[in-house]
Amino acid sequence: MNTFMNALWNAVGSQVSGIYNQEPFLGTITSTRAMYGTDIQVTVEDGDKMYLIDGTTLYEGGNRSYSNLHVYF
Repeated sequence: MNTFMNALWNAVGSQVSGIYNQEPFLGTITSTRAMYGTDIQVTVEDGDKMYLIDGTTLYEGGNRSYSNLHVYF
């Protein structure tokens, strides 16, 4: 997980795909930020939509709102 988080920290410009509330998306990471503790949050933009996704959610492939998440470093 540490290697994944290190790569994610420098992943601006990488693509993320997945499903958010039953709607598929493919977007680009536009920013990353450190969160409380050891997590990272990324901002993913897909056209006019913006998604805020935690690094642990990306690592696990989803949660209640997101599913089938993939990061293309």
